[in-house]
Amino acid sequence: MRCKDSNTAERYSRGYRSSGQLNLVERARKDVPVEIHFPHPLTWWRTRRPDQFKQVDIYIARYVLSKSAIIGEAHWHLGAAGNPAVAINVARRANKRRGASLVSLDVAMTAVLCVALEGNIQAKLFLAAILSQRSTFDQVAVDLSDRWLDFIAPWA
Repeated sequence: MRCKDSNTAERYSRGYRSSGQLNLVERARKDVPVEIHFPHPLTWWRTRRPDQFKQVDIYIARYVLSKSAIIGEAHWHLGAAGNPAVAINVARRANKRRGASLVSLDVAMTAVLCVALEGNIQAKLFLAAILSQRSTFDQVAVDLSDRWLDFIAPWA
């Protein structure tokens, strides 16, 4: 629809501005870089220091695990629910698979992370060992590996 004169167009734009909608539209149209401060729970094991976790993070990670599965792991649900032996063995197999995606390792290691945060010593040692293996190509893993050896959860 074309305006017949410039006064009509000016009136419409003033009315639009006065309603506050223009500011909203201008802000929405701006190219603003998005910063995500919270990484996905499946990457927490390789991105967050142990002292940054809270007890509620275990529940968040377990919820994400309850919506996932690892193909070929029939007892995966037991590891996701908190069985340390199953969680560690599934993660060990996921780590050994050649050509396996990082997603399956992330899922398996998140289960180990939950068990470690609950105070299981074997899970903490396994987590530190896997992070130590990753330290050859991931510099963050060097620091994380050492921190897991000394970590004691205050809620455990």
